[in-house]
Amino acid sequence: MDKATLENKLERIRDKQEKLNIAWKKTGNKELLQFFIDIMPKVLNVDRCSIFILDPEEDQVWLQCGTGLTEKQVRVPTRGSIVGRVISSGKPWLDMEMELSVGEHDVVSMQTGFISRNTLCVPVFSVSSERVTGAIQVLNKKSGDYTDQDKALLDRLAYQLQMNIESIFLRQEMAKISVEMSNKIKKLERMLQQS
Repeated sequence: MDKATLENKLERIRDKQEKLNIAWKKTGNKELLQFFIDIMPKVLNVDRCSIFILDPEEDQVWLQCGTGLTEKQVRVPTRGSIVGRVISSGKPWLDMEMELSVGEHDVVSMQTGFISRNTLCVPVFSVSSERVTGAIQVLNKKSGDYTDQDKALLDRLAYQLQMNIESIFLRQEMAKISVEMSNKIKKLERMLQQS
């Protein structure tokens, strides 16, 4: 194969990759997620609601959207954080006395200026497998304790958002593959220029 043919193939691959990047950025209905972030505090009588996505390669969890926060403003490790514990175990977590323990929530409080006093957090399972791809967390119940109905409502929300959150989870995996592919294309282009 001659150099011109190879350059044409690389150009076509680069174009396809760019189209995929644009499509991947559009996946995940962020408006729907933000809608739930906006209404859940009112429905559950809490200060905040957040949706987190697992990044298994980095062994951390990042914020997709949350009350008063922007995407990826909060990143926490899977070990040592409540959200990470929920994602790792696949089990919900309730803590009505967060101020009595030291943890990752204290670091987040320093970053955001928001102090967490209590939380209810539920996992979001994958549609296609038993793995957990994210979590939904509510913070600071304004009166009383979290109820079984609160947990049931968050579980239902997690179930309804499974497809959307898995789409975001898969998008991040595809984005990493895209970066790797881009690096390989650049390497091939450099090799072609040197020959």
